[in-house]
Amino acid sequence: MPSCSCCSFISTGVNTLVGYDLVPEPKIIDAALRACRRLNDFASAVRILEVVKDKAGPHKEIYPYVIQELRPTLSELGISTPEELGLDKA
Repeated sequence: MPSCSCCSFISTGVNTLVGYDLVPEPKIIDAALRACRRLNDFASAVRILEVVKDKAGPHKEIYPYVIQELRPTLSELGISTPEELGLDKA
């Protein structure tokens, strides 16, 4: 189980990314997902992907591109996208 300080580090990083007016590059998202996996924090990994989709906003081509670039990492780490989990239906 991850320590509280480790989870807070990821949470702080995600909150910082949310504050920027941009969609992070896939390599940055990749690093964040790997950090979540090291901590076995699946919820934060999925939340990061939700944030990326939200940040893409009306630019519908961005999120599929990011997922395409991250697909090998998602498969390697066993992380599902929000869509694969049915979270986009809410």
